[in-house]
Amino acid sequence: MAKFDKHIYPSVHKGIMRAALQLLALESHPAAERFSAADTEILISEAAAPDQLGDRHQGRGLHYYNAVRADGSALPLHPATGGYCNGKGAPAPSPLSVLDAEYRAALALRLAGKHAAAMKSLSRAVHMLADICCPPHCTSLTYFSLYGAAHKRYESRAAEIFWNCTPDALSEPDAAAEWAKQAAGKVPYPTYANLLSGSVPVSGKPWQPGRFAVICNALAESGAKHLDAVRGSDDAARIQSIRERLLLSITNAAALLAAFDRDLTEENPAIRRENHPYWLKSFNTAFVVSREPLYLHFADEGTVSLRTQDGRALAVGAFGRVLLTEPHTDLITQFRFGREPLLTLYPNGDQNRLLAQIRGQLHCIRRVSNMQGNLFLSQVSFALVNQPPEGAKYLY
Repeated sequence: MAKFDKHIYPSVHKGIMRAALQLLALESHPAAERFSAADTEILISEAAAPDQLGDRHQGRGLHYYNAVRADGSALPLHPATGGYCNGKGAPAPSPLSVLDAEYRAALALRLAGKHAAAMKSLSRAVHMLADICCPPHCTSLTYFSLYGAAHKRYESRAAEIFWNCTPDALSEPDAAAEWAKQAAGKVPYPTYANLLSGSVPVSGKPWQPGRFAVICNALAESGAKHLDAVRGSDDAARIQSIRERLLLSITNAAALLAAFDRDLTEENPAIRRENHPYWLKSFNTAFVVSREPLYLHFADEGTVSLRTQDGRALAVGAFGRVLLTEPHTDLITQFRFGREPLLTLYPNGDQNRLLAQIRGQLHCIRRVSNMQGNLFLSQVSFALVNQPPEGAKYLY
């Protein structure tokens, strides 16, 4: 198995990030001036962090976004996210949910003046985007499946090809520069417009996925066409596939970095424009838990809370009940972008983190340490809707 060990080479994720940054400079894109030398160092050094043992994004099949099964048969989109599921068949956390959350985290943190933390979140977003571009990650060839060896063979070959691992191998910056030259003129800048847009699930209306779901679905579906190159014995076909997907990873990473610059330079950044009301509704049922609309309130440190106009905040009570608390500093529930997102409310085995869905995007609710009560139901899922509930039953 040693011959299939990608870790004997430098990290391809770091190489993709380095090449994407060099590509922006090569094309004289305004975003190239956004990232200082310190920013660049953080972006590159953090690029492989989600794969490290013990990292919050490591393991559990999170890095897979499967458009097809290992036999090539198509998999359905999840009705709540508009995207594909992860390696364990769950809608989140997945590359889509983490990409969306970390990108939003990067914007919120950067606007709050937290440059280093913003760059770490942005780098993690790029990591998930690159994983979706990798065929084994979108064709159900997980490390813990029968096809783990084919996955490792593809990725170790990709590392060898990316870094030009020959006796006269190039330095890491020079190798990345060569890839940037090949990618010049191919960056899909227009594709990455309106990244924070996304619809709200409303009963009786067709689901319209968010912009990130559209992008991720297209990348995964195109990667599924490379299944034979991953599983087959034709090394020439595999090399061609690897080169195509590496270039795709670099160009999409560059497009995301450029979008980050654009979304920061807007006069009224999109991350702050969540001003309309929402009602909290249990998903796929008629039960509604909020009598009054809730509004997203962004804080300077990068968190966001759900509150009514009179200041009451969302909280979780005993027996899994969701309710609105009276204004009290100890009971404010905040949502931090970048922590295994979904406003859901299902415990998933962790009583300290509750998944949630906000505007069709997945986020994670962080319960404050002194909040009382536990969730005993196996899955209690809620969504935010943009219309007042009709014929609702209230749980508080």
